[in-house]
Parts: sequence; structure tokens; C-alpha cells
Amino acid sequence: MIKILIVNNAEKGITEFVEPIREILDEAGVVSDTIEYEETLNTNMSKYDGIILSGSPRGNDIADHHLPYFHWIKTCAIPIFGFCAGHHITGKLYGAELLRSVEKEVGDNFLFIDRMDPIFNGCPKKFLVQQNHHDSITLPEEFILLAHSQGCKVSMIKHRTKPIYTTQFHPEILNKNLFFNFIGIVKKHSQNQPRS
Repeated sequence: MIKILIVNNAEKGITEFVEPIREILDEAGVVSDTIEYEETLNTNMSKYDGIILSGSPRGNDIADHHLPYFHWIKTCAIPIFGFCAGHHITGKLYGAELLRSVEKEVGDNFLFIDRMDPIFNGCPKKFLVQQNHHDSITLPEEFILLAHSQGCKVSMIKHRTKPIYTTQFHPEILNKNLFFNFIGIVKKHSQNQPRS
């Protein structure tokens, strides 16, 4: 059985962004642990088969504030799925520029797939996603663009060689099928490349 770590990017005690993720993982029969972002530096990531980086309601400085806690992403060998704050943090880690209030989106918006990938199994080329952001990012080095929305050029990306996915939108709200697809990616990765 696989085990997934959820990293809460909201401040301690704010769980609104991790509760829906826990429910989805429970529905899928996946064992999970949740930690606060500040605990990542003291966590043995090799105990897990996959990692999910949650969103956060924090203001404009979240990516810069949280970045020191996430340098481990660059050496992590297991699949990662981040969104909203997790998208910004990962992007900045790999050299993306944070755009403030340039591509603001709130509510349901259509996502357009630019490049097919196993994360989109069962998805049409255009589908609704829940957006709730003022900030966005440019395409970071080492990543490929998977999807965009009408108002946001970089809505979903994947690392060129590692199983790292991030989204600007909130898949825990409307698109739990993406979590199920990520779980499939985690299972396949765990079978093909066991942790050392």
C-alpha cells in the first residue's frame, strides 16, 4: 500500500486546504500523513511514496516566505503534486517569475490542455477548474507547459524528467480525478523505482 505526505502550506491551525485532500485520499484508500510546511526540514521524505503540496490563503509574500522550507524538492526522487501556493513555491524554486495581480482568476474557469500526460487520463481537452488566485508564475526552467486557462498562461506544468506536477488551480475542489491519476502515477513509480 502506498503512503502519501500532505504538506499544509497554510499557517498552523488552518486546515481548509488540506481537509479536501485527506477526504480524496481516504476515498481512494490511500494512507496519508499531514505536516505543516515548517516541518518539512525535519521530515524523512523517503518514508513516503508521493507528496502533495497544498494551497494557502496567505498574502503576497507566501512564495518568498515559504521557499527556504522547500529546497528539498530539487533532490526529491518521489512524485510531487502541488497547487496554488505549491505551484508558486515550486516555480520560484526553479527560477520562475512571480506575477502579481496580472492574471487574476476567481471562480470556475475552463482549462485547456496543451500537452497530454497520464495526469489527464480520462479528461477532455477542455474542462472546468476552480481558480482563486491573484498571483501566477512564468514557466520555470526544467518544466514543460501542460495546460493554460483563458486568463492564465501557466496553469499546469510538469518537470521535464521528474514526476513533479503543479497547478495554479485547485483540483481538490472540482477535479479529484486528477488526484486519482496522480495516485496511479505514484503507484507506478513506487513499483518501478523503489525508494532507497
